Amino acid sequence: MNVQMGVRENIRKQIDRLGYKGNLTRFSKDAGISNSYLNEILSGKRRFNEDWLHKVSKALGVQPYELFADEPLVPYSKVRDEHAQLGLPADNFESIKLFDDPLSLGPGNEISEIPPSEYLPFLKRYLPRGYKSDPDRIVAFPTTGNSMRPTINSGSIIWIDRKDVEPKEGEIYAFWLVDSHAVTVKRLIKHSKRYCIIDGDNKNEEDRKSEELRDFPMVIDCKENEDSGHPWPIRGRVIWILNRLIEMPKE
Repeated sequence: MNVQMGVRENIRKQIDRLGYKGNLTRFSKDAGISNSYLNEILSGKRRFNEDWLHKVSKALGVQPYELFADEPLVPYSKVRDEHAQLGLPADNFESIKLFDDPLSLGPGNEISEIPPSEYLPFLKRYLPRGYKSDPDRIVAFPTTGNSMRPTINSGSIIWIDRKDVEPKEGEIYAFWLVDSHAVTVKRLIKHSKRYCIIDGDNKNEEDRKSEELRDFPMVIDCKENEDSGHPWPIRGRVIWILNRLIEMPKE
C-alpha cells in the first residue's frame, strides 16, 4: 500500500470512528471542508497536500502524522495497556531507544551506555532480519534543519540501522564528518574505494546558499577513517522516516 492510499484509508476509518459511517457529505459540512475535494482525495482522483492534511486532521481530532500510521502511535510505555484496550497486541511492536541527536553515533561513543530520552514503538515487520544479534542495533533520532527536504522534514523521527554500513549509492546514511566532529544525515551520491560524495535532497536555490547546505555536495576522504575500524564514515543507514507534520505556530 502506497502512502497516499494508506492515508486515504486512515481518513475513512477516522470518519467512521466519529460516527459518520461513511457519510462524507455530513462530515464535510460539519468540518467546513469542501465535499467535492474530499471525495476526489478519497477516490484517488486528486493528491492531498500538507495544508489540506492539517485541516482534515484537525477536523478528525488527530495529529497529522497519525494518518500515516498503520496502527496508533503512542509512547512505548503506553503501548501495552492502550493497545490491549484497542485489541491491538503490543507484541507487534519493538521498543527502540530515542536519542536527542545523532551525535551519539560518533566514534568513541558506546551507545549502550548513553541514556535515551525515551523509547518509541516500532512495528516489528519493518525491522531487518537478525537485528537482535547486536544490542541497540536500531536507534531513533529527531531531525532538525531542511537539508533533506522533502524526503525528511525538520521535526521528523528517523530510525537508523547501525549494522547496515555497506555503501550503496542512492541510500540515506548517517555520516561521521571528521573535520567538524559531527554526524550528518545525507544521501550517498557516489562512492569509490577512496572517496564518497554525499548531498542533501533539498534542491531549493535559496536553501542551498544557507550554512546548512553551502558545503554540499561534499567529498569525504574515506581512507582517513580506516584507523578507527570504520573504513567508511558511515554510522548506519536510515531505514524508516516518520515525517511529523507539526502545525505551524500562529503569529
